[in-house]
Order: sequence, then structure tokens, then C-alpha cells
Amino acid sequence: MRIPNFLKFPVYSFDLSDRSYKYLLLKEAKGRVLVRDFGEGEIQPGIMVKGEIIKPDLLIALLKGIISKKKIKYVALALPEEKGFLRTVRLTGIKEEEIGQALELQLEEHIPLPAAEVAFNYSLGGKEKDHIDVILEAFPKTIVESYLDVFYRAGALPIYIESELNASKSSIIPADFKKAAMLIDFGRMRTSVSIVEGGALRFATTIPIGGQALDEIIAKTLNVSLARAGELKVENGFLKKKSEEGVFEAIVPIVSAIKEEAQKYIDYWQTHSEKREAPERVYLYGGEANLLGFPEYLMGEFGIEVSVADPWVNVIFPGKYLPAIEWKDSIRYTTPVGLSLNAIKKEGIL
Repeated sequence: MRIPNFLKFPVYSFDLSDRSYKYLLLKEAKGRVLVRDFGEGEIQPGIMVKGEIIKPDLLIALLKGIISKKKIKYVALALPEEKGFLRTVRLTGIKEEEIGQALELQLEEHIPLPAAEVAFNYSLGGKEKDHIDVILEAFPKTIVESYLDVFYRAGALPIYIESELNASKSSIIPADFKKAAMLIDFGRMRTSVSIVEGGALRFATTIPIGGQALDEIIAKTLNVSLARAGELKVENGFLKKKSEEGVFEAIVPIVSAIKEEAQKYIDYWQTHSEKREAPERVYLYGGEANLLGFPEYLMGEFGIEVSVADPWVNVIFPGKYLPAIEWKDSIRYTTPVGLSLNAIKKEGIL
């Protein structure tokens, strides 16, 4: 039985990365969804490293200011992909209601940590007469507890938590699309590559290259400041004909490296998946996904449809409603959007 809208708590979705934070508040209204609030800001270097909270007191002070100003009471959180484990596990001779217990007994066979130190969740990947394929997602309990603790100490109560990849795929993969797709999260500090099939995550990895590497190579090659390098990146993108200041030539090695890594995983999926098929589509998202010419370049190299993702594809807005957030900025909110949608769907808390 779903909770009536007027009884639901306003829950802010938070997405933290090494250098930035984002928050979003979606609210249901007569079967539709409204964007009530959103925002973002910087996290100083060293507070978080590869998704791990290194200086919790500084992060708490930052979050406390936001939570106090916005009068936030309840939050939904996304866990960092870098610290998670994703496995496909085949179980035989058990019923669906026994999956959780079976996985708990087998955790150490699939996750390189003691079972007592692991928090996990799972989803069904496929069911046959003699077996069930399960998608296992797991995180070290220390990571989960550290995220919960900083928000609790900052003054908010976490009531929903999941992996950032699971949130992101819920935002950008159309609900009726069940074939294989590759997701490329082109971020500031790193690039995540994952594959989704049948609506479930199947594979994920992280490439330690992001938009900052582009800024640094432009600055070094053209002898300009990092700030100016960022401006040139936005103005010129990955368009050879448009690049009048050598930006294209400067970033070719880095963009090519990202392409080669992604191609490696496309080839892997095509040779190792059950259907032996390459992903049908590639979706780009993240803060650097709007790099001019990048989708067209990947499409030409992969021979697969590549597009910048639409984070609102599964959101039902009221007629003629336009959210206050601009389209070019909304791609950075992919994870908070998916996190909020999953909270609405699974918990009925928003």
C-alpha cells in the first residue's frame, strides 16, 4: 500500500565525488514529478579520495551548512562505484525467497573480503528451469557506515542508499529498453564504464582518466592557465576543424585512451556474454559528457549508436512543465535523478 503524497517526507538525494557534491529534491504531485530543489558545489582536494571519505570532519562541516540552510531532514545516498563489487552469480536448486540466504553463505567465494565486513544487495538477472542468475552488488561495510555517519552527524537522517551505478542506469536507460547498453560516465577525475542488459547491471569498471586530465594537457601544451584550458576545452571540444588553438591535437591521446578502454570492454562483452552481441547503444553522462564532438567520435569508432544521455527519460513531468535546471546542466544530475526515482518506486518515501 503506497503512502499518500501528503504524508511523504521530502527526501534529498545526494551524490558525492572526490571534487564535487550534488543534491536534488523531486516531489510527486498527482502522478507526476516536480523538481523542487537542486544544487551543487566543490569539495576541496583530499577530503575524499577515490570515493573514500578521508577527512570526515571537513566533509561534515560542508554538509552541515547545506543541510542547515535547506532544512533537510531526510536523505538518499549513492555509494561510489570505485569501492563496490559487481558479480553475476549462478545459483542452482534454490527458490527465489532463498536467494539472500544463499548469497550470504557464498559471499567470500565472490567478494575478496570476510562476509562479516560486507554489505550486499542483489537483483535477478535471469531465471531458468535449473538455475537462477543473480546480480550481486556489494560494498565494504566501512564505506557504507562512513557515508551514513557523515550525514547523520551533519544533521540529516539517511533513509535510502544504493550504488551510484544502479541509480544512474535507472535514470538514463529507458524503462522499455531491455537490450544491452554501455554507460560511460565521463567525470572530472575518472571515467566509469558499465554494461546494462535487461535493466540490470552486468559489468562495471573505472578508468582513472577524467576531464581534469584534459585541462592539464591543454594547459601544458598551450602554456595557459588551468582556468583558460578549461575554457578552451569547452569552446573547442573534440572538433578538429573548429580547433584553432591546438586543443584537438593536445587532447587526442587522452580521448583516444578512453575510447580504447571502452572498446576493450565492448569486445569483451561481445565474446563473453550469453548472446554474444555487442551493446546496442552507448549512453554518455557525467560532467564532461558535453565535450563537443565526443559522441560523434565514439560513434565513428565503435560503429554503435552513441548519444548524450537524457537523465529525465523516465521522469513523468506535468504537461508543459519545464524544470528550472537547464538541459546542459541536468546531465550532471544523472545519479541524483535515478536515486530519487528508485526511492520513489521502491520505498514510496518521497
